Amino acid sequence: MSVEDLLYQIEDILEEGKPSIVGGGKVKVDAEAIRSIIADIRISMPDEVIQARKIAAERKMILSQASDAAELKIKQAEIQARKLVEEHEITKNAELNAQEIIAQAKKESADIMDKAKANANEIVDNAQKWAAELRSGASNFVDTIMSESDEILSQSIEDFTRSLNKVRTASQQLKNATVKKSVNN
Repeated sequence: MSVEDLLYQIEDILEEGKPSIVGGGKVKVDAEAIRSIIADIRISMPDEVIQARKIAAERKMILSQASDAAELKIKQAEIQARKLVEEHEITKNAELNAQEIIAQAKKESADIMDKAKANANEIVDNAQKWAAELRSGASNFVDTIMSESDEILSQSIEDFTRSLNKVRTASQQLKNATVKKSVNN
């Protein structure tokens, strides 16, 4: 199950929560269910890390392929340069052409490498940003849920204590009234 699905489950629990007596938009939720989902989120997190590693491996493969392509281009240019020297009577012209071809091949291979590195770095950067944002969002969401749950629980305990004290006071007043009535009779 994805982290996003687990976050939706937390939202569902919040929507199904019972309104608090205190009000203020607070609800009572099943804290154990939220803790279970948080544990599942922690278990699911390594998938993003695995994806980041996969992207890094793909980056390495792209750079290797670009390097291989550049080497092949240079070898082809050198072969073509040798052929030009052998086929033409004027060696100087052949050497100049060969140097131009080699220079162009080196320039093209450098361009290929630069583009491949930039592309791979962009992929890795985007993956790292996405994973960091996802972890941060999930952590903030969980912290907010836990904080709100603690506030609701504290307020519920205070409300219960006040109600219990009122019941005790009323009971004591009833006893006092009963004793007073029996003394008067």
